[in-house]
Amino acid sequence: MTESIEQHAEGAARSLVELVRTLQYRGIEYPGEAHRVHSYLTRCAGELRTAIELIEASVQQLQDKDQLMSDYRGEPLEDILQRFTESSDAAKDLAGALHGRLSTAYSAIGRVAYKESPTGS
Repeated sequence: MTESIEQHAEGAARSLVELVRTLQYRGIEYPGEAHRVHSYLTRCAGELRTAIELIEASVQQLQDKDQLMSDYRGEPLEDILQRFTESSDAAKDLAGALHGRLSTAYSAIGRVAYKESPTGS
């Protein structure tokens, strides 16, 4: 792996933005496309919780090694880390809910088929 973690995160964000842009301008032509796109989004949502947990663990390791300090006008580091933990916990809950909803939608769209136009029309 030659890319840094930040480069991976930036690439993922750029890809998602490009997907949204493409959906806005071109849309989806066949149900199979919607099913596959939902599959990829469901997979990404499933990984969000894990990514947040890994970030939390990394920040905790830095804190355990006494390598963190507050750089925001003297606000106590403990307060900053508490906000980070609370917000990360909420984000993990939301990521789990998003994954669950996307899984349901993914299953549902898999049952939709392309309607052939009647012959002679």
